[in-house]
Order: sequence, then structure tokens, then C-alpha cells
Amino acid sequence: MTLSSVKNSVKQWILLTLFLTVYTVGHSNTLLSEGDGGSALTASKVFAEIPLEVLDMIRPSIRLDMLDYYTQADSIIAAQDALGGQSSIEQMTPDYLKVSVTPVSTLEIKLLPCKKDQIIMTLYTVSPDSIAADTEVRFFDSQLKPLPTEKFLKSPTLKDFFNLKNSDLKVSDLMEKIPFESISYTTGPGDIPLTATFTTLETLSQEDRDLLTPLLIPSLKANWQSSFKFK
Repeated sequence: MTLSSVKNSVKQWILLTLFLTVYTVGHSNTLLSEGDGGSALTASKVFAEIPLEVLDMIRPSIRLDMLDYYTQADSIIAAQDALGGQSSIEQMTPDYLKVSVTPVSTLEIKLLPCKKDQIIMTLYTVSPDSIAADTEVRFFDSQLKPLPTEKFLKSPTLKDFFNLKNSDLKVSDLMEKIPFESISYTTGPGDIPLTATFTTLETLSQEDRDLLTPLLIPSLKANWQSSFKFK
């Protein structure tokens, strides 16, 4: 092979590499905006593109495999997560997706209608055996830019979960017995509301659980009306 042919081969390889790089970046940046001229935004597309800061346990390439398994095989097939464990999609509709990330964590993705755009809500719930289940709630616009959670979710307070009308206890007594609040959130496809479940009692002493359980309102529900407000 002559020196000239080697140079041409190297040049072609560099051009091909640049092309693939530009294509990959461009494809990644436009997937969530296909609703303008292509298919509508879906929960599965969000799952494929969700930032690693939200879902670092499952690499994007693995997520695509999981989506293929779920749609083609029409069954739950587990894929390996970043720690060597098993992850699987449990439920998927156009506006909702739930994935079992690890044996003690789940991620729910819900598309919510808005006047000018769709709002994306993610619920990342961790429920280890020794600690009360707790959910991190996040909101994004249709391009996965983070939105302020407090704008779309008015979380219930401690007193919202307890009926103290016929009790000698006061809110101050609750605050003394419950040093922190853990709330697990769940939702579902379509018009299924957002449910907030108070889980802190699981960490208290048996005596305090016996005292507070009869007063506990186990869960509260809120419907989407441009935001979630628990009354």
C-alpha cells in the first residue's frame, strides 16, 4: 500500500468518525422533540433519554434493550443494572412507565398535560427493609430541563396524615415523636391520581406505633390540575 493510499484511508476513517459522532449527538438531542413533526412524546422516550443523575443505575444502551424486550417479547425480561443486579420494566403505556431498578427501588415516569407543553414527572422510590420507603419527586419540561418541584407539588404536611379531632395529642406532640417525615409517592397511567403514603411510623418504637397508628390517615390522593395539591 502506497503512502498516498494510507493517507486517503486515514482521511476517510476520520470523516466517518466525525459523521457518526455528529449523528449520535444530534439523534440524542432531537429524540424528545419529535412531537413537533414526528411521533408524540411518550414515557418510553423519556425513559430512554432521562439524565444519569435521575437514573444512573441503568445505562442508556441497556434502557433501549429493555424497551425492545418489553415491546417485542411482550413480557417482563430483566436486564443487568450498573451493580450487576436485575432491572425490568413492570408497566408501560404511552403516558406512563414503571421500572423496577433494583430489588429495593423503582422509577415511575408520568407525562402530565399542560397548556403549552407536557410536564414530565419522575418518582424515584427507595424502600430498603430497615428504612421507611421514601420518594424523590422531580419535574421536567418536554426537553428534560429540570423544573422547580415546589411549583407543581404541594407536599402534604405531618398534620395532614393524622386525625387528631378525638385525640389528646397535638401537632407539637406528633413533631416530638416523629423526628423526620418519609413519604412514598405512587401514580399510574391516565387519570390515576398521585398517592402519598406516610411511611415514617415503620421506624418508630412499638409503643409509639401503637399510639399513633389508630390516628394515621395512611394515604392521601391528589389529582393533576396544573399541579398536585393535597388537601
